[in-house]
Amino acid sequence: MKDSLVTIIGSSYFEPISTLLEKLNRNTKNSPNEVQASHLENGYAASICLLAVVCLESYVMRVRYVNNATQKEIDKASVPKYIKTLYSDFSYENELIEIHILRDLIAHNHLWEINFLWDQEVDMNLDSINRRSKGDKKYEQYVDTNNNTTKTLKLNVNPIKVCKDDAIIVLQTMWKTLLFLEDKNRNQCYVSHLSVRHEGKSQKFGEIVGLPDTHT
Repeated sequence: MKDSLVTIIGSSYFEPISTLLEKLNRNTKNSPNEVQASHLENGYAASICLLAVVCLESYVMRVRYVNNATQKEIDKASVPKYIKTLYSDFSYENELIEIHILRDLIAHNHLWEINFLWDQEVDMNLDSINRRSKGDKKYEQYVDTNNNTTKTLKLNVNPIKVCKDDAIIVLQTMWKTLLFLEDKNRNQCYVSHLSVRHEGKSQKFGEIVGLPDTHT
């Protein structure tokens, strides 16, 4: 019997994200200081951010396929731009650009030179910071260089300061986008029913990211 499929990884990322989120929750004890998050929190949070954006891109590749995107749209159009072009009422374009900025600076490990001071409680206080990696045009447009966060979602752009809060924001932005696409056409993206094993029991993915049964 002859059959066919398209190579969309998409939902395969949910279980690894769930596992990483469990470990992140267990290894988040204190808020990041002015310089960095803890080693474990930073590692798990950054990994979740990467997988969440890659997961979104996988689903959007299916959206392109279902909507008969041109080869140029498949190869060149960014995820935020493509979705906004496809659906003019899509309201998360800026947020998607910002989570892609975070993905890029983690994946390419943007380089910073940081000078800091130790206080009496043996904590690290920022003295000066020099960004050696300049980023691209969207970085300059969407990042507040005074606070070193993105302008809308307030994501940390210092790679070693990426923390649990950033990971949750990225996950929720990814999930809201997927639900928006599902509402438009379930054939192109169907995720609201998906469950993962989390903390020893089966849970809807939306529940573990804090957006249960929420549709745009």
